[in-house]
Amino acid sequence: MRAVQSADPTADRDRYLDLLRTIALIRVVLFHVTGWIWLSLLVPAMGLMFGIAGSLMAASLDRHGPQAVLRRLRRLLLPYWAFGAIALVVLSVGWRPLPGGVAGWAELLWWVLPLRVPPVGGQSWAWVFHIGLWYVVTYLWLVLLSPMLLRLFRRWPWPSIGVATALPVGMHLANVHAGYFVAAYLSCWLVGFAHHDRLLHRVPWRWYGCLVAVLAGVGGTWVVTAMVTGRAVDLNHIAGGTTLWSMALVAVLLRVQPTLVGRVPLGAVLRVVNARAVTIYLWHIPASLGMFLLLAPMLPYNSVASIALRLTGVCLLTAGAVLLFGWIEDVAARRTPALFGPRPGPAGRHRAGGQVRAGRRR
Repeated sequence: MRAVQSADPTADRDRYLDLLRTIALIRVVLFHVTGWIWLSLLVPAMGLMFGIAGSLMAASLDRHGPQAVLRRLRRLLLPYWAFGAIALVVLSVGWRPLPGGVAGWAELLWWVLPLRVPPVGGQSWAWVFHIGLWYVVTYLWLVLLSPMLLRLFRRWPWPSIGVATALPVGMHLANVHAGYFVAAYLSCWLVGFAHHDRLLHRVPWRWYGCLVAVLAGVGGTWVVTAMVTGRAVDLNHIAGGTTLWSMALVAVLLRVQPTLVGRVPLGAVLRVVNARAVTIYLWHIPASLGMFLLLAPMLPYNSVASIALRLTGVCLLTAGAVLLFGWIEDVAARRTPALFGPRPGPAGRHRAGGQVRAGRRR
């Protein structure tokens, strides 16, 4: 028996991107719970999330013009501000400003507009509230730059991707670190543009496959060498290699036609996860630290029991955060607030919100 296919190819594409983003978020949570380095190599989740975001940002710009930037900022910053407010209350107990007094306190402004990672004070555990915020900062910069980037991309599509891919490699060779994360994931963002404009499918598979193989070969060798030699324990900090390896996966997954997505019976799960993507991302790291501190005195870190209990606890704590704060993402998206996100629209068409959704309901 053949699976029933959606009559709307756009809905299938939307659901496929939702599926990819859900997989990426699961990988991020697993990595922070287990610390397994090989997960970064198996699924370069951050590159995939930026590729998806680029595709949806291009759709939003086509639909709403420059106002799409403000819409994206609203959907990012409202849940971020809620997280920041709670974080600052917790951190204020032992806050220590940077040397210089006023300058240290003034840096709290980055909690309002995260053009750089905001400070968290001097407590030894405070890192848990900002270690993942590099993603928010990078996403914010790419959104702000997107109107200009999309114009450049549509004038010189493939040269733009080529330059963006070479940029972090050149920065690594020149020992330039400023703006590293933006440079590292810019090419994935532009591949998202190409996905939206359906340019990826115009390249014959034989040439496309060769290009992906080169990216995977060079990037994979670079990443594995850095990990084996101990120069890095996280894909995000392997300059150059991060971009090439991430590009290989993103290029393949965004090229694939989502014709089998209708067979995945997880519509409700995908809808909830994508409607609460920002909340899940922000709160799962503090949840991970909480479970580690709880179980560390009782169980070895890498034992099966410890991993299973940590993962269960993180899922439950993150689900609690979703129930408490997830509705803010509905407000940011100008939807009716709901505990579990928006319901499917009429005629069963799949729709879901999320941190990087663009070109849909606002």
